[in-house]
Amino acid sequence: MRPKAKNRVNARRWNPKKIIGVAGAIMLISAGFSPPLERIAVWPSHLMIPQGEPLSLPWSGYLPVQVTPIGRMQIQESKGLNQVTLVATKPGHYDVRFSFLGKFWYRTIPVDVTAAPPSLVPGGESLGVVAHTRGLVVTAVQPIRQGHQWIDPAQEAGIERGDIITRINQEPALTDQQLQNAVRAAGSTGKPLELAVEGARTMHRRWLHPVWVPQIRRWEVGVVVEDGANGVGTLTFYNPKTHQYAALGHSITDGLTRHPVAIRSGYVMGADIVGVIAGSGTIPGQKIGVLAGGRNVAGNVMHNGRFGIVGRLAHNPVWGPQRAIPLALPDQVQPGAAQIVTVVRGQRPEVFQVRILRTYPQWQPNTKGLLFQVTDPRLLRAAGGVVQGMSGSPIIENGHLVGAVTHVLLSRPALGFGCYAYWMAHQPAYSKDQNGSLKNV
Repeated sequence: MRPKAKNRVNARRWNPKKIIGVAGAIMLISAGFSPPLERIAVWPSHLMIPQGEPLSLPWSGYLPVQVTPIGRMQIQESKGLNQVTLVATKPGHYDVRFSFLGKFWYRTIPVDVTAAPPSLVPGGESLGVVAHTRGLVVTAVQPIRQGHQWIDPAQEAGIERGDIITRINQEPALTDQQLQNAVRAAGSTGKPLELAVEGARTMHRRWLHPVWVPQIRRWEVGVVVEDGANGVGTLTFYNPKTHQYAALGHSITDGLTRHPVAIRSGYVMGADIVGVIAGSGTIPGQKIGVLAGGRNVAGNVMHNGRFGIVGRLAHNPVWGPQRAIPLALPDQVQPGAAQIVTVVRGQRPEVFQVRILRTYPQWQPNTKGLLFQVTDPRLLRAAGGVVQGMSGSPIIENGHLVGAVTHVLLSRPALGFGCYAYWMAHQPAYSKDQNGSLKNV
């Protein structure tokens, strides 16, 4: 009787279903090491493509493709090329599912299809930027000497570097001169000066008692402020129909907290580049520019955000690119040869060769999307690579506007980082229509 029981155990152990399962698992594992499936395994976990444009993925005949929702995406399988091509006819979210022999799940790739991206004119023109902040940025807090003692009214009131004074005696804070007048009036009457101060996280009301300084014969509170920011940057792109533009690729910050400053008003005009100082060691190089008037570029500044400034041009630039080119999605940017457009002398933009070394998959806005290297001998001779003032210079690849220069690698100035131009064009401040309402993007 015992041998029969043993045979029944062996029969259960070698059940045909288990044999098929084990064989299928072995085939699945071995197939996973085939070149097409290896390429699928390292494909990004999420894809973004424009409506109507084909997307080709590595593929194997062992992996039938299913797409949900059904009926809105065309599927073309090519066994000879080991790839499958997908074309979405409508914007929306899709899940592309690969299953081994149509039964064993292998991989699902979420795909977001966007409406066809707009065509924009790349910039490259140097800009002189003059911006007035919304409020006064506290750049220093200083004690005041009165006789043989030091008094620090700002510190006693709780004011710190990096704070923003938004109101003076309940009136909007606009200029440094306005603060000086209020200090003098408060000191003359013996009343405290009331300030609304925006700190890192909260808003406070502060009261300062001005101190009379006999050496200079005036009232002081020991606060040094700035009411604006200015510098040289580069136009990234503009819409030739609406004249809306975006520039810089990164925000204008207060220099202390590195937080973007709110812009009350401002303007841009052409900048004449009179020289370039190459970087050395840990010091970045920079363009030297002077304001050149509005013949080439003129416009206002309406917003300062994560990707720089946004505004409206008074007219299309006279010098520089004139033809609109398609805006690339982040997933369309690939390592390889590319160009940047920037000015190294005068006001006329030039095209320089670069090479995109690495792209970073992104499905949310970020200011560092790609790493590139300057390969053009002319730009290396003129500037040594990437320098301050090139921020916002458009990056073009395969006839598409793909990004903007944002940062330089200090230890290797021939290397720079860029953001994807797609994020610049889809920031809310830029995507407002002419009536000021927000479009769905």
